[in-house]
Amino acid sequence: MALISAVEWVSVDSGLFSATLYREDARQLYLRFRDGRVYRYVDCPGSVYKGFLKAESKGRYFGERIRNRFRCELIHRNAGPASTCPSLEEQLSSSVLLARARAVQKRDAAHAAGVQE
Repeated sequence: MALISAVEWVSVDSGLFSATLYREDARQLYLRFRDGRVYRYVDCPGSVYKGFLKAESKGRYFGERIRNRFRCELIHRNAGPASTCPSLEEQLSSSVLLARARAVQKRDAAHAAGVQE
């Protein structure tokens, strides 16, 4: 899928984080911790992502501007080679497919109700 292959992690200089990425279309911030855990922060403005990238202390910025301010989901845990967790790419792909399906359902419901787009 083109969107997934276009997603690129940005390495960050931090003792807590190893990388981040931002999906502007979905307003989702992804943070990869040094221990391998990846969290998705939902409905996060692009300004927060840009601020995170510019912050001298990523951990401090995270604590003050991200943690407990956005709904988050653990989407990857580094559980070793025996892990049955889907890969991040598979999870992102599922997320995109779900968003598309919801858009189609919304359009169909509006059409059934006689609402023009």
